Amino acid sequence: MWRLIALAGSLLWGVQSAPAIGPDDALHAGDGVVLDGAGKTVLLRCVNLAAWLIPEGYLVAQGSLAALTTSPSQIKQRLEALVGSDKARAFWSEWTNAFARESDFAALEQQGFNCVRLPLTYRTLARHDAQGGIALNEAGMAPVDNALAWGAAHRLYVFLDLHDAPGGQSAVASVADVPSRDRVARLWRGPTTAANQQTTVALWRLIAARYARSSALGGYDLLNEPDLPHGVPPEELDRLYARIIAAIRTVDRSHLIVLEGDHYAHDFSALRAPADGNVLYEFHEYSLFNPAWRAPTRESLEPFLQLRATTHRPLWLGEFGEQSAQWQREIVQLMKMNGIGWAVWPWKRIELGNGHPVMRTIEAPPQWRQIAGYLVGRWFTSKPAPALAAQAMAQMLEAVQTKNCREDLALEKTLVGE
Repeated sequence: MWRLIALAGSLLWGVQSAPAIGPDDALHAGDGVVLDGAGKTVLLRCVNLAAWLIPEGYLVAQGSLAALTTSPSQIKQRLEALVGSDKARAFWSEWTNAFARESDFAALEQQGFNCVRLPLTYRTLARHDAQGGIALNEAGMAPVDNALAWGAAHRLYVFLDLHDAPGGQSAVASVADVPSRDRVARLWRGPTTAANQQTTVALWRLIAARYARSSALGGYDLLNEPDLPHGVPPEELDRLYARIIAAIRTVDRSHLIVLEGDHYAHDFSALRAPADGNVLYEFHEYSLFNPAWRAPTRESLEPFLQLRATTHRPLWLGEFGEQSAQWQREIVQLMKMNGIGWAVWPWKRIELGNGHPVMRTIEAPPQWRQIAGYLVGRWFTSKPAPALAAQAMAQMLEAVQTKNCREDLALEKTLVGE
Protein backbone atom coordinates (compact mmCIF):
# COMPACT_ATOMS: atom_id res chain seq x y z
CA MET A 1 0.00 0.00 0.00
CA TRP A 2 2.85 2.42 0.81
CA ARG A 3 4.12 1.98 -2.75
CA LEU A 4 0.77 3.04 -4.19
CA ILE A 5 0.59 6.04 -1.87
CA ALA A 6 4.11 7.14 -2.77
CA LEU A 7 3.44 6.72 -6.47
CA ALA A 8 0.20 8.68 -6.26
CA GLY A 9 2.00 11.51 -4.49
CA SER A 10 4.75 11.64 -7.10
CA LEU A 11 2.24 11.80 -9.94
CA LEU A 12 -0.15 14.29 -8.38
CA TRP A 13 2.31 16.70 -6.79
CA GLY A 14 5.54 16.04 -8.67
CA VAL A 15 7.32 14.78 -5.55
CA GLN A 16 10.02 12.24 -6.36
CA SER A 17 11.71 9.83 -4.00
CA ALA A 18 15.16 10.96 -5.22
CA PRO A 19 16.59 13.71 -7.40
CA ALA A 20 16.40 13.23 -11.15
CA ILE A 21 19.44 11.84 -12.95
CA GLY A 22 21.84 14.73 -13.44
CA PRO A 23 24.49 15.56 -16.05
CA ASP A 24 27.31 14.02 -14.02
CA ASP A 25 25.56 10.71 -13.29
CA ALA A 26 26.35 8.83 -16.52
CA LEU A 27 27.33 5.21 -16.06
CA HIS A 28 30.77 3.92 -17.01
CA ALA A 29 32.84 0.77 -16.67
CA GLY A 30 35.22 0.28 -13.78
CA ASP A 31 37.38 -2.74 -12.97
CA GLY A 32 34.74 -5.43 -13.45
CA VAL A 33 31.92 -3.22 -12.16
CA VAL A 34 29.55 -0.52 -13.39
CA LEU A 35 30.07 2.88 -11.80
CA ASP A 36 28.01 6.06 -11.70
CA GLY A 37 29.41 9.55 -12.16
CA ALA A 38 30.49 9.71 -8.52
CA GLY A 39 32.43 6.46 -8.82
CA LYS A 40 29.88 4.45 -6.84
CA THR A 41 29.22 0.86 -7.89
CA VAL A 42 25.82 0.37 -9.53
CA LEU A 43 24.17 -3.06 -9.66
CA LEU A 44 21.85 -2.94 -12.67
CA ARG A 45 18.31 -4.04 -11.79
CA CYS A 46 16.31 -3.78 -14.99
CA VAL A 47 13.30 -4.81 -16.98
CA ASN A 48 13.10 -5.29 -20.75
CA LEU A 49 10.36 -3.04 -22.12
CA ALA A 50 9.04 -5.65 -24.54
CA ALA A 51 6.73 -5.47 -26.50
CA TRP A 52 6.43 -1.69 -26.47
CA LEU A 53 8.05 -0.87 -29.81
CA ILE A 54 8.35 -4.34 -31.40
CA PRO A 55 5.24 -6.60 -31.51
CA GLU A 56 7.01 -9.92 -31.04
CA GLY A 57 4.49 -12.66 -31.75
CA TYR A 58 4.48 -14.66 -28.54
CA LEU A 59 4.27 -11.50 -26.42
CA VAL A 60 1.13 -10.19 -28.11
CA ALA A 61 -0.57 -13.34 -29.47
CA GLN A 62 -1.71 -16.61 -27.98
CA GLY A 63 1.09 -19.11 -27.48
CA SER A 64 1.74 -21.30 -30.51
CA LEU A 65 4.60 -22.32 -32.77
CA ALA A 66 3.42 -19.70 -35.25
CA ALA A 67 3.68 -16.97 -32.62
CA LEU A 68 7.27 -17.98 -31.94
CA THR A 69 8.31 -18.06 -35.60
CA THR A 70 6.52 -15.11 -37.19
CA SER A 71 8.37 -11.83 -37.61
CA PRO A 72 7.02 -8.57 -36.16
CA SER A 73 6.95 -7.09 -39.67
CA GLN A 74 4.71 -9.90 -40.88
CA ILE A 75 2.32 -9.26 -38.00
CA LYS A 76 2.11 -5.62 -39.03
CA GLN A 77 1.64 -6.55 -42.70
CA ARG A 78 -1.22 -8.93 -41.91
CA LEU A 79 -2.98 -6.32 -39.79
CA GLU A 80 -2.63 -3.82 -42.62
CA ALA A 81 -4.09 -6.35 -45.07
CA LEU A 82 -6.99 -6.89 -42.68
CA VAL A 83 -7.99 -3.31 -41.82
CA GLY A 84 -6.09 -1.07 -44.27
CA SER A 85 -2.88 0.89 -43.92
CA ASP A 86 -4.38 3.97 -42.24
CA LYS A 87 -6.16 2.04 -39.50
CA ALA A 88 -3.20 -0.25 -38.95
CA ARG A 89 -0.81 2.71 -38.70
CA ALA A 90 -3.14 4.42 -36.22
CA PHE A 91 -3.39 1.25 -34.13
CA TRP A 92 0.37 0.87 -33.72
CA SER A 93 0.72 4.55 -32.91
CA GLU A 94 -1.94 4.24 -30.22
CA TRP A 95 -0.32 1.00 -29.03
CA THR A 96 2.91 2.90 -28.43
CA ASN A 97 1.06 5.58 -26.48
CA ALA A 98 -0.89 3.06 -24.40
CA PHE A 99 1.72 0.39 -23.69
CA ALA A 100 4.22 2.46 -21.69
CA ARG A 101 3.84 5.88 -20.09
CA GLU A 102 5.70 8.07 -17.64
CA SER A 103 3.59 6.62 -14.84
CA ASP A 104 5.12 3.22 -15.65
CA PHE A 105 8.62 4.61 -15.23
CA ALA A 106 7.56 6.17 -11.93
CA ALA A 107 6.20 2.82 -10.78
CA LEU A 108 9.40 0.99 -11.74
CA GLU A 109 11.41 3.51 -9.73
CA GLN A 110 9.17 2.99 -6.71
CA GLN A 111 9.52 -0.78 -7.03
CA GLY A 112 13.30 -0.43 -6.79
CA PHE A 113 14.49 -0.89 -10.37
CA ASN A 114 17.22 1.43 -11.61
CA CYS A 115 17.22 0.86 -15.37
CA VAL A 116 15.28 -0.38 -18.37
CA ARG A 117 16.44 -2.07 -21.56
CA LEU A 118 14.55 -0.74 -24.58
CA PRO A 119 14.33 -3.08 -27.62
CA LEU A 120 14.44 -1.09 -30.87
CA THR A 121 14.00 -1.90 -34.55
CA TYR A 122 15.86 -0.06 -37.29
CA ARG A 123 12.65 -0.18 -39.36
CA THR A 124 11.06 2.56 -37.25
CA LEU A 125 14.24 4.48 -36.38
CA ALA A 126 15.72 5.08 -39.83
CA ARG A 127 14.62 6.49 -43.15
CA HIS A 128 16.46 6.97 -46.41
CA ASP A 129 17.41 10.56 -47.22
CA ALA A 130 17.58 12.31 -50.59
CA GLN A 131 21.29 11.52 -50.96
CA GLY A 132 20.80 7.78 -50.60
CA GLY A 133 22.01 7.66 -47.02
CA ILE A 134 19.95 7.34 -43.87
CA ALA A 135 18.50 9.81 -41.43
CA LEU A 136 16.57 9.35 -38.22
CA ASN A 137 12.82 9.02 -38.50
CA GLU A 138 11.49 11.58 -36.02
CA ALA A 139 8.22 9.72 -35.48
CA GLY A 140 10.12 6.55 -34.67
CA MET A 141 12.52 8.35 -32.36
CA ALA A 142 9.76 10.07 -30.36
CA PRO A 143 9.12 7.17 -27.93
CA VAL A 144 12.88 6.80 -27.43
CA ASP A 145 13.07 10.50 -26.58
CA ASN A 146 10.21 9.97 -24.14
CA ALA A 147 11.89 6.98 -22.52
CA LEU A 148 15.06 8.97 -21.86
CA ALA A 149 13.13 11.94 -20.50
CA TRP A 150 11.07 9.72 -18.22
CA GLY A 151 14.20 7.84 -17.19
CA ALA A 152 15.93 11.06 -16.21
CA ALA A 153 12.92 12.16 -14.18
CA HIS A 154 12.57 8.84 -12.34
CA ARG A 155 16.18 7.75 -11.91
CA LEU A 156 16.05 4.93 -14.44
CA TYR A 157 18.94 4.48 -16.84
CA VAL A 158 17.81 3.55 -20.35
CA PHE A 159 19.84 1.05 -22.40
CA LEU A 160 19.15 1.26 -26.12
CA ASP A 161 19.03 -2.25 -27.56
CA LEU A 162 19.19 -2.66 -31.36
CA HIS A 163 16.94 -5.69 -31.29
CA ASP A 164 16.30 -5.80 -35.04
CA ALA A 165 19.33 -4.75 -37.10
CA PRO A 166 19.35 -4.10 -40.86
CA GLY A 167 19.20 -7.46 -42.64
CA GLY A 168 18.85 -9.35 -39.37
CA GLN A 169 21.65 -10.19 -36.94
CA SER A 170 20.36 -13.77 -36.63
CA ALA A 171 18.04 -16.05 -38.58
CA VAL A 172 15.31 -16.11 -35.91
CA ALA A 173 12.29 -14.42 -37.47
CA SER A 174 10.53 -13.43 -34.25
CA VAL A 175 13.68 -11.93 -32.71
CA ALA A 176 15.68 -10.45 -35.62
CA ASP A 177 12.64 -9.66 -37.82
CA VAL A 178 13.85 -11.62 -40.83
CA PRO A 179 11.08 -13.05 -43.06
CA SER A 180 9.68 -16.33 -41.76
CA ARG A 181 10.01 -17.93 -45.19
CA ASP A 182 13.51 -16.59 -45.88
CA ARG A 183 15.44 -17.00 -42.66
CA VAL A 184 18.83 -15.62 -43.56
CA ALA A 185 20.87 -13.31 -41.33
CA ARG A 186 21.64 -10.80 -44.08
CA LEU A 187 23.70 -8.67 -41.74
CA TRP A 188 26.32 -11.42 -42.19
CA ARG A 189 25.51 -13.23 -45.44
CA GLY A 190 24.27 -12.35 -48.92
CA PRO A 191 24.66 -9.59 -51.53
CA THR A 192 23.25 -6.91 -49.21
CA THR A 193 25.60 -7.65 -46.30
CA ALA A 194 27.96 -4.72 -46.92
CA ALA A 195 25.06 -2.27 -47.24
CA ASN A 196 23.34 -3.64 -44.14
CA GLN A 197 26.50 -3.32 -42.09
CA GLN A 198 27.11 0.21 -43.32
CA THR A 199 23.53 1.15 -42.43
CA THR A 200 24.00 -0.33 -38.95
CA VAL A 201 27.17 1.69 -38.39
CA ALA A 202 25.56 4.88 -39.70
CA LEU A 203 22.44 4.36 -37.61
CA TRP A 204 24.40 4.00 -34.39
CA ARG A 205 26.37 7.15 -35.15
CA LEU A 206 23.13 9.09 -35.65
CA ILE A 207 21.64 7.72 -32.43
CA ALA A 208 24.80 8.51 -30.47
CA ALA A 209 24.91 12.05 -31.84
CA ARG A 210 21.32 12.55 -30.71
CA TYR A 211 21.85 11.25 -27.16
CA ALA A 212 25.50 12.03 -26.47
CA ARG A 213 24.55 14.51 -23.74
CA SER A 214 21.82 12.40 -22.17
CA SER A 215 22.66 11.55 -18.57
CA ALA A 216 19.82 9.02 -18.43
CA LEU A 217 21.31 6.96 -21.25
CA GLY A 218 22.71 3.79 -19.72
CA GLY A 219 24.55 2.61 -22.81
CA TYR A 220 24.42 1.48 -26.42
CA ASP A 221 23.57 -2.24 -26.76
CA LEU A 222 24.95 -2.66 -30.28
CA LEU A 223 23.33 -5.94 -31.44
CA ASN A 224 20.78 -8.13 -29.73
CA GLU A 225 21.67 -11.83 -29.74
CA PRO A 226 23.86 -11.96 -32.86
CA ASP A 227 24.30 -15.37 -34.44
CA LEU A 228 26.74 -15.65 -37.31
CA PRO A 229 25.76 -18.27 -39.91
CA HIS A 230 27.88 -21.34 -40.44
CA GLY A 231 30.82 -20.50 -42.66
CA VAL A 232 31.01 -16.83 -41.68
CA PRO A 233 34.23 -16.23 -39.72
CA PRO A 234 33.32 -15.47 -36.10
CA GLU A 235 35.78 -12.56 -36.21
CA GLU A 236 33.24 -10.72 -38.38
CA LEU A 237 31.26 -9.87 -35.25
CA ASP A 238 34.35 -8.31 -33.68
CA ARG A 239 35.08 -6.33 -36.85
CA LEU A 240 31.57 -4.91 -37.04
CA TYR A 241 31.64 -4.03 -33.35
CA ALA A 242 34.93 -2.17 -33.88
CA ARG A 243 33.40 -0.16 -36.73
CA ILE A 244 30.32 0.76 -34.70
CA ILE A 245 32.36 1.73 -31.64
CA ALA A 246 34.62 3.95 -33.76
CA ALA A 247 31.58 5.65 -35.29
CA ILE A 248 29.93 6.22 -31.91
CA ARG A 249 33.12 7.62 -30.41
CA THR A 250 33.31 10.34 -33.06
CA VAL A 251 30.24 11.91 -31.44
CA ASP A 252 30.02 10.41 -27.94
CA ARG A 253 33.11 9.56 -25.91
CA SER A 254 31.30 9.07 -22.60
CA HIS A 255 28.57 6.45 -22.62
CA LEU A 256 28.88 2.71 -22.09
CA ILE A 257 29.18 0.40 -25.07
CA VAL A 258 27.37 -2.92 -24.53
CA LEU A 259 28.65 -5.98 -26.42
CA GLU A 260 26.78 -9.28 -26.70
CA GLY A 261 28.51 -12.52 -27.67
CA ASP A 262 27.93 -14.68 -30.73
CA HIS A 263 25.39 -17.54 -30.69
CA TYR A 264 22.68 -15.47 -29.05
CA ALA A 265 24.85 -13.63 -26.50
CA HIS A 266 26.71 -16.73 -25.28
CA ASP A 267 30.06 -16.98 -27.06
CA PHE A 268 32.61 -14.22 -26.49
CA SER A 269 35.63 -16.20 -27.67
CA ALA A 270 36.05 -14.29 -30.96
CA LEU A 271 35.81 -10.85 -29.35
CA ARG A 272 39.08 -9.11 -28.70
CA ALA A 273 39.08 -6.71 -25.77
CA PRO A 274 38.43 -3.37 -27.50
CA ALA A 275 40.83 -0.52 -26.99
CA ASP A 276 37.84 1.42 -25.64
CA GLY A 277 37.70 0.63 -21.93
CA ASN A 278 34.14 1.81 -21.40
CA VAL A 279 32.60 -1.55 -22.33
CA LEU A 280 30.04 -3.81 -20.67
CA TYR A 281 29.69 -7.47 -21.72
CA GLU A 282 26.11 -8.75 -21.90
CA PHE A 283 24.98 -12.37 -21.89
CA HIS A 284 21.50 -13.94 -22.00
CA GLU A 285 20.23 -17.15 -20.39
CA TYR A 286 16.99 -19.13 -20.69
CA SER A 287 16.75 -22.63 -19.27
CA LEU A 288 14.58 -23.67 -22.22
CA PHE A 289 17.52 -23.22 -24.59
CA ASN A 290 20.45 -24.03 -22.29
CA PRO A 291 20.22 -27.16 -20.08
CA ALA A 292 23.18 -25.91 -18.03
CA TRP A 293 20.88 -23.22 -16.63
CA ARG A 294 17.98 -25.43 -15.56
CA ALA A 295 19.43 -25.16 -12.07
CA PRO A 296 21.34 -21.86 -11.87
CA THR A 297 24.68 -22.36 -10.15
CA ARG A 298 28.05 -20.69 -10.00
CA GLU A 299 29.28 -23.47 -12.27
CA SER A 300 26.76 -22.33 -14.89
CA LEU A 301 28.09 -18.81 -14.54
CA GLU A 302 31.78 -19.70 -14.60
CA PRO A 303 32.51 -18.98 -18.32
CA PHE A 304 31.26 -15.42 -17.88
CA LEU A 305 33.14 -14.95 -14.62
CA GLN A 306 36.28 -15.96 -16.49
CA LEU A 307 35.48 -13.36 -19.15
CA ARG A 308 35.26 -10.69 -16.46
CA ALA A 309 38.46 -11.84 -14.78
CA THR A 310 40.33 -11.79 -18.09
CA THR A 311 39.06 -8.48 -19.47
CA HIS A 312 38.35 -6.55 -16.22
CA ARG A 313 35.12 -5.36 -17.82
CA PRO A 314 31.73 -5.65 -16.05
CA LEU A 315 29.08 -8.24 -16.91
CA TRP A 316 25.33 -7.91 -17.35
CA LEU A 317 22.64 -10.58 -17.68
CA GLY A 318 20.62 -8.61 -20.24
CA GLU A 319 17.83 -11.18 -20.62
CA PHE A 320 16.44 -14.03 -18.56
CA GLY A 321 12.95 -15.20 -17.63
CA GLU A 322 10.08 -17.28 -18.99
CA GLN A 323 10.42 -19.78 -16.19
CA SER A 324 8.96 -20.43 -12.76
CA ALA A 325 9.08 -17.77 -10.07
CA GLN A 326 11.50 -19.95 -8.10
CA TRP A 327 13.90 -20.22 -11.04
CA GLN A 328 13.79 -16.46 -11.57
CA ARG A 329 14.48 -15.95 -7.86
CA GLU A 330 17.50 -18.24 -8.04
CA ILE A 331 18.87 -16.35 -11.04
CA VAL A 332 18.59 -13.00 -9.27
CA GLN A 333 20.26 -14.32 -6.13
CA LEU A 334 23.09 -15.85 -8.18
CA MET A 335 23.68 -12.54 -9.95
CA LYS A 336 23.64 -10.59 -6.68
CA MET A 337 26.14 -12.96 -5.08
CA ASN A 338 28.51 -12.43 -8.00
CA GLY A 339 28.07 -8.68 -8.48
CA ILE A 340 26.33 -8.94 -11.86
CA GLY A 341 23.34 -6.84 -12.90
CA TRP A 342 20.25 -8.35 -14.50
CA ALA A 343 17.31 -7.47 -16.75
CA VAL A 344 14.20 -9.65 -16.77
CA TRP A 345 12.44 -10.52 -20.03
CA PRO A 346 9.73 -9.41 -20.50
CA TRP A 347 8.14 -6.67 -18.46
CA LYS A 348 4.69 -7.28 -19.89
CA ARG A 349 3.01 -9.84 -22.17
CA ILE A 350 -0.30 -11.64 -22.69
CA GLU A 351 -1.32 -14.60 -20.54
CA LEU A 352 0.20 -17.81 -21.93
CA GLY A 353 -1.01 -20.20 -19.24
CA ASN A 354 2.38 -21.90 -19.05
CA GLY A 355 3.13 -21.33 -15.36
CA HIS A 356 5.83 -18.76 -16.13
CA PRO A 357 4.84 -15.54 -14.36
CA VAL A 358 5.70 -12.03 -15.52
CA MET A 359 5.45 -8.75 -13.65
CA ARG A 360 2.50 -7.52 -15.68
CA THR A 361 0.11 -9.82 -17.54
CA ILE A 362 -2.03 -8.47 -20.37
CA GLU A 363 -5.45 -10.05 -20.13
CA ALA A 364 -6.19 -10.06 -23.82
CA PRO A 365 -9.89 -9.84 -24.73
CA PRO A 366 -11.45 -12.83 -26.56
CA GLN A 367 -11.84 -10.79 -29.74
CA TRP A 368 -8.10 -10.08 -29.83
CA ARG A 369 -7.29 -13.74 -29.35
CA GLN A 370 -9.51 -14.49 -32.35
CA ILE A 371 -7.59 -12.19 -34.67
CA ALA A 372 -4.17 -12.88 -33.13
CA GLY A 373 -4.07 -16.34 -34.68
CA TYR A 374 -4.46 -14.76 -38.10
CA LEU A 375 -1.81 -12.14 -37.38
CA VAL A 376 0.83 -14.74 -36.53
CA GLY A 377 -0.18 -17.06 -39.37
CA ARG A 378 -1.47 -19.93 -37.27
CA TRP A 379 -2.55 -22.88 -39.38
CA PHE A 380 -6.25 -23.34 -40.15
CA THR A 381 -7.08 -19.81 -39.00
CA SER A 382 -9.47 -17.99 -41.30
CA LYS A 383 -9.28 -14.31 -42.06
CA PRO A 384 -11.41 -12.39 -39.50
CA ALA A 385 -14.08 -9.92 -40.51
CA PRO A 386 -12.91 -6.28 -40.46
CA ALA A 387 -15.62 -5.42 -37.91
CA LEU A 388 -14.31 -8.05 -35.51
CA ALA A 389 -10.77 -6.77 -36.04
CA ALA A 390 -11.81 -3.19 -35.28
CA GLN A 391 -13.48 -4.27 -32.06
CA ALA A 392 -10.50 -6.40 -31.05
CA MET A 393 -8.04 -3.59 -31.69
CA ALA A 394 -10.01 -1.10 -29.61
CA GLN A 395 -10.30 -3.54 -26.71
CA MET A 396 -6.63 -4.50 -26.89
CA LEU A 397 -5.56 -0.86 -26.64
CA GLU A 398 -7.36 -0.78 -23.30
CA ALA A 399 -5.98 -4.13 -22.18
CA VAL A 400 -2.30 -3.24 -22.75
CA GLN A 401 -2.43 -0.22 -20.45
CA THR A 402 -0.54 -1.10 -17.30
CA LYS A 403 -3.43 -0.09 -15.05
CA ASN A 404 -5.52 -2.83 -16.69
CA CYS A 405 -2.85 -5.55 -16.46
CA ARG A 406 -2.62 -8.13 -13.71
CA GLU A 407 0.28 -7.29 -11.38
CA ASP A 408 2.45 -9.88 -9.64
CA LEU A 409 3.76 -8.05 -6.56
CA ALA A 410 5.68 -11.03 -5.21
CA LEU A 411 7.54 -11.48 -8.51
CA GLU A 412 8.36 -7.77 -8.63
CA LYS A 413 10.09 -8.04 -5.26
CA THR A 414 11.95 -11.10 -6.45
CA LEU A 415 13.14 -9.45 -9.63
CA VAL A 416 14.33 -6.28 -7.92
CA GLY A 417 16.38 -8.47 -5.60
CA GLU A 418 14.50 -8.00 -2.34
